[in-house]
Amino acid sequence: MRTLNLAHRGFSGKFPENTMIAFEEAFLSGADGVELDVQMTRDGEVVIFHDEALDRMTNGTGYVAEMTLEEVRRWSVDGVLQEGLPDQRIPTLSEYLEWAHDKIFLTNIELKTKTSEDIGLEKKVLDLISLYGVENRTIISSFHRNNMARVKQLSEGVQTGLLVPGCNEHIFQLTKELGMDYIHPHALCIDEEMLETAQRYELGVNTWTINERADLIKASHPHIHAIITDYPNRLKAIQEKQLEVV
Repeated sequence: MRTLNLAHRGFSGKFPENTMIAFEEAFLSGADGVELDVQMTRDGEVVIFHDEALDRMTNGTGYVAEMTLEEVRRWSVDGVLQEGLPDQRIPTLSEYLEWAHDKIFLTNIELKTKTSEDIGLEKKVLDLISLYGVENRTIISSFHRNNMARVKQLSEGVQTGLLVPGCNEHIFQLTKELGMDYIHPHALCIDEEMLETAQRYELGVNTWTINERADLIKASHPHIHAIITDYPNRLKAIQEKQLEVV
């Protein structure tokens, strides 16, 4: 099976991360899907944004969790990659799913929470996935084990992946015991032994974040389910070249 091409926070190598234009351009570039980050505003709305604070990515300041959706949406996405593009605001997960639900497009939703405390994010995300009918085209992931345990408790059938800091035997055991479908290791963890262990535990592998051409070629491996990259166009070109050779 061909390794899937997932655009990291959308086509973030060329467009501002986690914005609708980054998702749209990832789709146009031939990506199989995107990885995106979600968190909750003070009034319980699920928004797509990576950082706790607005400062790095917008012309605003303050913490997303301490603001209402209306307050968060006041600010424009800022920075070098935004220059010359239409104004971008922080999108809601609902806005993204409204765009994505009728496309053959995989979405890896990473839950961004400061701790593993239950703030209701998992249920809200699952409710939106169900509302838009994209259960079979979604993977939910997190570094927090308790978050992922709650996802499985709420929806046993949804695809899930545990983001992990390393790939020793204990981590594989833990990932399997949690009922995960995938393990999400950093690219530096990937080698033949790691992939063989993942197969033994019947876990798919989605690795992040690979951008250089030589590394993308190396990672296009039949035992890697998906590569998460800032440059889906580069991976697409490599995969097309590989098909020509075959």
